[in-house]
Amino acid sequence: MNNLREQHIALGGQSLSWLLARHIYTIGHGGRIAIVTDRPSALLSSTRKQWLRLLRRMQCKRSSTIVNSRKKELDDRMLWMKQVTFASRVPDDFLEADVTFATAGDFVRMPPMCQYVFITCDVEPVRLHMLTSWLPENAEVVIYG
Repeated sequence: MNNLREQHIALGGQSLSWLLARHIYTIGHGGRIAIVTDRPSALLSSTRKQWLRLLRRMQCKRSSTIVNSRKKELDDRMLWMKQVTFASRVPDDFLEADVTFATAGDFVRMPPMCQYVFITCDVEPVRLHMLTSWLPENAEVVIYG
């Protein structure tokens, strides 16, 4: 993986979907995200649920905030969170959703052109190379496990 940033994240007893939701939130407007998994629909469902829990926490935090500038900051963040799109099927030509869940085979057939790739399952080194070869320079590959 030349010119790519690689990061390894241990689950540490936390649910994968919660870690993914937090990581997506932390990245913010950083660009599209491809999530490689062996069960795209199931992981999308559980991650979206955690995303909505995170949004609810933001709403509670906003309601207890007094400072107007902080309220505006939280409002902007919540608006972005409501607009993030999730998909569990790779389109034919390019990633349309902000966060796309698919198998390694799907992403090899239609390489992701995005800034972030999250690997949540075992991927053979050859497939991993094929999957990441189309990423832009300085893209980030995060391996969970």
